[in-house]
Amino acid sequence: MLKLSDYVFQFLKKKGVEYAFMLPGGGAMHLDDSLGKSGIQYVCTLHEQAAAIAAEAYAQHTNKIGVCLTTSGPGATNAITGVTAGWIDSTPMFIISGQAKRADLIGNTGVRQIGSQEVQIIDMVRPITKYAVQVMDPARIRYHMERAYHEAVTGRPGPVWLSIPLDVQAAMIEPDELEAYIEEPEVKPDLTEIITKTVALLKQAKKPVILAGNGIKLANAADDFYRLLEVLPIPVLTTWKTIDMLGEDDELYVGHPGGMGDRGANLILQSADALISIGSRLDTSLTAFNEAHFGMSAQKIVVDIDQHELDRMKLTQVEAMQACDAGDYIRSLFDTVATDDEINQQIENWKSWNMYGHMLRKKYPSVTDAHRKVQGVVSAYYFTELLCQHTTVQDVIVPESSGAAGEITYQAFSPKRGQKMKNAAGLGSMGFGLPYSIGACLANERRRTVLINGDGAFQMNIQELETIVRLQLPVKIFIWNNQGYASIRSMQNNNFGGFQVASGESSGLSMPDTVKVAEAYGLKTFRIMNKQQLEEQIDNVLNTEGPVLCELMISPDETVSPRTKTIVHEDGTMESYPLEKMWPDVD
Repeated sequence: MLKLSDYVFQFLKKKGVEYAFMLPGGGAMHLDDSLGKSGIQYVCTLHEQAAAIAAEAYAQHTNKIGVCLTTSGPGATNAITGVTAGWIDSTPMFIISGQAKRADLIGNTGVRQIGSQEVQIIDMVRPITKYAVQVMDPARIRYHMERAYHEAVTGRPGPVWLSIPLDVQAAMIEPDELEAYIEEPEVKPDLTEIITKTVALLKQAKKPVILAGNGIKLANAADDFYRLLEVLPIPVLTTWKTIDMLGEDDELYVGHPGGMGDRGANLILQSADALISIGSRLDTSLTAFNEAHFGMSAQKIVVDIDQHELDRMKLTQVEAMQACDAGDYIRSLFDTVATDDEINQQIENWKSWNMYGHMLRKKYPSVTDAHRKVQGVVSAYYFTELLCQHTTVQDVIVPESSGAAGEITYQAFSPKRGQKMKNAAGLGSMGFGLPYSIGACLANERRRTVLINGDGAFQMNIQELETIVRLQLPVKIFIWNNQGYASIRSMQNNNFGGFQVASGESSGLSMPDTVKVAEAYGLKTFRIMNKQQLEEQIDNVLNTEGPVLCELMISPDETVSPRTKTIVHEDGTMESYPLEKMWPDVD
């Protein structure tokens, strides 16, 4: 006989789970005890939201399942934001929460609560999970564990959630007698038509581009993609999720488009006559809320694993769409084009187009001399340029998931191939950076991890400084002090004539002394006031051993530029400019 809670973590251990992120509680006491004895390394964060975020980061960086354990009630609800990010990012996560014992559950009584800290968590999380169930019958635990794990890692990955009542956690079971989950055979689509149409389009194309989406990574197909580029050397655009797939010096890399992408990449995208989108859901930040104008001159091939994503797209000039695994498509395309003589003849014709793409990116750089000449404070753009120069391919880069610290970093960063750079931009929640850096650092065997965080977002999970210090993680934290919510101020200035609400000290918002707070937690600290100090100190910050926090005094008025603009008309309707018309205007 075996205690059910022991079975849960023995199951995950056998699946190769190395870390679980958690915060203990009475409603999960048997689960907590079993995790502690399982051989899985548990990381205790100081808030359940942070535990879920760290689990998502770990899963994003490893393509393995991220495990999070919480107690019942508020412990479970606190994790919802991190799980929502995993749902949007297609991240495989396994959430386990405690629950009041079965005799104390609400059931169908219509009341709001019976058990201690009881909430109907499964009803809350069902829309943001692939599988969510409250385990009422101990004999079904194997079925639920096997099915949940299968759902999390197959098809379009995503979070799953099991709520386990206290008496079920403590139940004794006979593992050999448990009901199993029988997986249905996977039926893969026939790719003949989409491959045929792709090849036909390429044979006609004079200015083709590939948009490489996160589906390539989720399919573990990055190496297959690189192999495809060897026989199909056409320019590649990346998304925020795939910015680290190619380096700035890769011959075929021509940038990352979007409403806050780089101008050169947008011009290349809008000039292309053929667009092959692989594994990207073409979200609104990429299309700048203007799908019909996205890739306006291009015939399009669109591949995504989720038919629902394809069905909602409002693209024009679509040659073909296919719901399939990105890796299957890439491998099939490679097998076809590798021996196609007409494609080989086209390669020479595409070289001038690729050179044109590189010319546009050099003509419209994200970091300019104006940024480099800023005095008295630090330019966020110049800092990003210096950070690129002073980090290595071994470093892990974590931009905050919301606000200027994320937006400017992604726009201006020049990646090195192999350098990990990720966040949770799909949800775009403030407060993700610090806990995300914990999961990212552990996922990458404690490699140096560089966090770029705004002073506002940093406050939302600042308690995780203690976790970083306790674990002695080599996280180098750069805090952009731009006096509160710079992105909100910019939005208010652009839309409300400069009238500001809760975005800075003059409008009701203030921030503590970040350096003093960090020192109280035991971090080594720096404060950089201007360009000269930045140039002198950036290496010291990066190379100081252990956890480090450096506050940068960023210009409070520096905003994301260039970017596409949205105009609000007098009747309240909104009009988004197309990608090729970024603000400010240029020749």
